[in-house]
Amino acid sequence: MITHAAGFADRTHDFVLAGGRTLGYGLYGADDGPLVVVLDGPGSRGLARAMASPATQLGIKLLAPDRPGFGSSSPAPNHSIAAISGDLLALVDHLGFRRFGLVAQSGGTPYALAVAAAGGDRVTGLAFIGGMAPLDAPHALQDVARPMRIAGLLARRAPWLLRLLLNALSRQTAKDPEGAARKYAKRMPPDDRRVLADPALWAIHARSSAEIASRPAAVVREMRMLVRPWSIDYGRISAPAALWVGELDRSHPPSMSRRLAKLLGGAPVTVVAGAWTFAMLPCYPDALRHAAALPEDGKPSGGQASRAESSTSNEAVGSRADPTRR
Repeated sequence: MITHAAGFADRTHDFVLAGGRTLGYGLYGADDGPLVVVLDGPGSRGLARAMASPATQLGIKLLAPDRPGFGSSSPAPNHSIAAISGDLLALVDHLGFRRFGLVAQSGGTPYALAVAAAGGDRVTGLAFIGGMAPLDAPHALQDVARPMRIAGLLARRAPWLLRLLLNALSRQTAKDPEGAARKYAKRMPPDDRRVLADPALWAIHARSSAEIASRPAAVVREMRMLVRPWSIDYGRISAPAALWVGELDRSHPPSMSRRLAKLLGGAPVTVVAGAWTFAMLPCYPDALRHAAALPEDGKPSGGQASRAESSTSNEAVGSRADPTRR
């Protein structure tokens, strides 16, 4: 049985890349075992921190890299998504792993796709929890919540204005980080608020929110990259993919997961009833098992609150998924 106590210890390290730039990263979960790289939204290690406990119980080591301009990672204003994925592969090599899994959420989606395409059969599995579909299409933002839609439109048309707004948000958050976290949590559905009643999970939410808000220039750079073409060669992704998404998620709604699943050859999509983001917690063990290619225990960790669907045919998924490839 996997429990979800959210105790974690930040272990932050720096890796100097070729050329002298620094790549900061955190390690969570088990001290040893298969590696899963966790790629969250801009500037956040929140997903890796929340996954630390189930990862420890499953014997999985988590790597949470800080993308350029966040944490101790050097800014790289001219880097593409593909170039950043190359940095991440260099970090995995530095840590001594040949094979590894990927879990991504939100703005971490294109980086996970790029790493999976570049890594080929090194990648054991690709799991998305609230993943994004490409945002460069004209109507790609039509289903998302108003704040996210406005941010995306400003990133496309007026990044200078988005920078001003995020600078103001950064100053407000710095004055009262707990208050900013509470304001965001008020918009959450009941299931998510119940999860955040856990003091350890609340601490992760408050800390991660403050970290994101503290780097507005880096957030703007990432938003601009997200709304441009990602230039992913989906045909090079050989790892089996699976997606989980909250029914009530309005930042990366189920329609996005379905569009992404089609790009991945018909990967299965599990929609969790009543959830936005934080109430996805019961799905973490399944996502980690999938990413690390661990054998299933035969018991869905999402319980009765989730339902599985397929964006196209399960035949396409079955032909690509081989749980024995480690």
